[in-house]
Amino acid sequence: MKPQIIAWIVAAALALPIAHSVFRIPIQVSDSLEPIVISARYPNTAALLRDSVRFSPTTFRPMRYLQARGLLEAAESTGLTYHAVFRTVHVALLLMLVALFVLAARVREWTDLAAFTVALPVFVGIHTFVAMLQEAFPVNHYAEVAVCVLAVLWLAQRPPRWFVAPLICLLLVLALSVIESGAMVWVAVVACAAARLRGITRATLISTTVVVVAYVALRRALDIASPGIGGHGSGFGATFYSAEELAQRFGAHPLALIAYNVAGGFASLLLSEPRQGVYSLAMWWRDGVLHPVVVINLVSSVVTTAVLVWYGVTHLRGGYASWSDRQRLFVAACALMVINAALTAAYIKDEIISPGGVCYAVASYIAVAALLQSIRSRPAISAAAITLLLTVTAALWTFRAAGVHYILRYDAFKIRNDWVDVLREDKREDWPKDDRELAITRRIRDEAIFSRRIASPSFMPKWADRYWVE
Repeated sequence: MKPQIIAWIVAAALALPIAHSVFRIPIQVSDSLEPIVISARYPNTAALLRDSVRFSPTTFRPMRYLQARGLLEAAESTGLTYHAVFRTVHVALLLMLVALFVLAARVREWTDLAAFTVALPVFVGIHTFVAMLQEAFPVNHYAEVAVCVLAVLWLAQRPPRWFVAPLICLLLVLALSVIESGAMVWVAVVACAAARLRGITRATLISTTVVVVAYVALRRALDIASPGIGGHGSGFGATFYSAEELAQRFGAHPLALIAYNVAGGFASLLLSEPRQGVYSLAMWWRDGVLHPVVVINLVSSVVTTAVLVWYGVTHLRGGYASWSDRQRLFVAACALMVINAALTAAYIKDEIISPGGVCYAVASYIAVAALLQSIRSRPAISAAAITLLLTVTAALWTFRAAGVHYILRYDAFKIRNDWVDVLREDKREDWPKDDRELAITRRIRDEAIFSRRIASPSFMPKWADRYWVE
């Protein structure tokens, strides 16, 4: 078989089991129930759209409610369960992510395939990937943004076509209307244009910039401000602080926290540290306890990042004119990682830097492929050492990718238990007063608790927490 066919088979073998784990997660109470219920209150979509743009003084996310309403109507018209309809969309986004990664990698040779088998576990095993899957809004908005970013990276490598500009503009509008980090789609366009990838034309750059300017103007017209320090909880050093604690400690002098967050966001992509702003190594220094997961994550990331640095030093010495498409894509991916880290200025969340996580995997693929090609001209001892190092690193990343299943299964159990406190008989005063809202809430609750069997973590490996959960 051709290398590209085998790459698709390998990707399917890794993605389909994860898709099954994603499908098992019930609809969330915290992030999903409220938008679903709100979207059901309105008599029509136009009324929902009119009001949804003003639901929050700090966010502009009308598509969250429109998507929830559309899926509600799809479930009711088809007779399928709410769980089946909503989670199928999450599964589809996961499969699209993996498919677009395969397309962006453009495996052509056997060396490419070997590099792909290293980069694919990086793509799935990096902590931002599972954090993105766990952030289960009615539709997973962070996954939508990552899909759009990968689509831009793929289209940027292809010959320019007339439909690319309007297509990317549509992706940008979708991303910006679901969550603020959708701006990373525009950043991807700018990065690819700066790297002179042929698929991004001047028309694409100008049209997407117009969309972003219009988006900013619309937010200003609606008096929507960006959340500052104290809008969300975040870590600092070895401690996680609540939003109120952050405001009290850094509200008067936020520059130190901003610099810490931006540096921490970039370090998290390169080293898997910190997580949510908290350094596990600092906790080890304070408490004297170091779990194996920290060592596994740190070693695998340090080696992979070292390969990225090697590639940048040895392959980017020439100017734009001498760069290949892969070199340009590498530069664009690295630029995306840097700018994505800047989005964590107010607070750090792993899912915010998930677009940077997928770009890290793309850059890893390019760098590993170049390193494998260089083996042919190296002495036998050096070639054997590099091969052994890459094999061990790939094994560590594959172990991290396997942990995605454990984390998602554990998450499914916790979310199912969250529904036990919904519609409690001893708290009837908290039940929805509207009959339709009550019926929707009860149906989702019954599907989560009674319709699906979810294994308790007590039946999972006892050692798993120490090796997969940081």
